[in-house]
Amino acid sequence: MTGWQKVAALTAFYVIGMLWVNWTMVRRVRGAVAARAAWTAEDFDAVFADLDPRLAPAVRAAIAPWYGEGVVPRPEDTLKRFLKMDRGEVDDLVTNAAARADLPPPGPALPDLPDVAAVVRYLSSLRA
Repeated sequence: MTGWQKVAALTAFYVIGMLWVNWTMVRRVRGAVAARAAWTAEDFDAVFADLDPRLAPAVRAAIAPWYGEGVVPRPEDTLKRFLKMDRGEVDDLVTNAAARADLPPPGPALPDLPDVAAVVRYLSSLRA
């Protein structure tokens, strides 16, 4: 096998591998979208029914830019790992959600908020 034939074979394996990886990723994304299709805004709000009714819609509206059109966040969605938010974006999210819920702005030192549910519960603590 000549050098060019080796390069062609390796390139073909690389292309086939990339197509396979992309196809499996597309299948996983389609599965996730289908699984989330049954999750509604009412379901999200019902999780926080014991809290102020303004909080869950305020957080949903503030976090909407990190989700696709028509996708409703789930309480267990992590901010750093799932949504890839850095600390500044988390702070901005909490400030935005507090403003939407007509709450006082949070202090400069926010606690570590791992997921969407923690944001809603933190905002609930601002009311007290």
